[in-house]
Amino acid sequence: MAHILLVDDEPEVTNAIARLLRKDYTITKCSEPENALEIVKQNDIDLVLSDIRMPVIDGVELLSQVKAYDPDIGRVLLSGYSDMELCQRAITDDIASIILAKPWDNFELKNVLRLVLNARQLQKENTELRQKLNQLSLTS
Repeated sequence: MAHILLVDDEPEVTNAIARLLRKDYTITKCSEPENALEIVKQNDIDLVLSDIRMPVIDGVELLSQVKAYDPDIGRVLLSGYSDMELCQRAITDDIASIILAKPWDNFELKNVLRLVLNARQLQKENTELRQKLNQLSLTS
């Protein structure tokens, strides 16, 4: 079961999303974004879903740190604001795969997370197959 880290300074948001996803995923919630990277480092996280506007560290900075730590972790932002500059930077710099608006549509959220996780799994399999191919090429 994939492990998703939910990061939002509003616990009611992480609680609502956790209720929506708990049957399909292992969920860890974090309401203090400055602690989220440590959670990523201490757990096998497959995807981080973060709010974009938070105190201390915004979601773009957090996902940038997550990407630097492990670029294979799925990264999705939730935005309740129309901060186009931050959103554009997040997509252009490949910090987030996608940005969803608050309030979110449950069906859309579940499908986007599933697609991002599937893409991550395919990427991992591709990397493993390339490594095996390289090993076979070296032994021939």
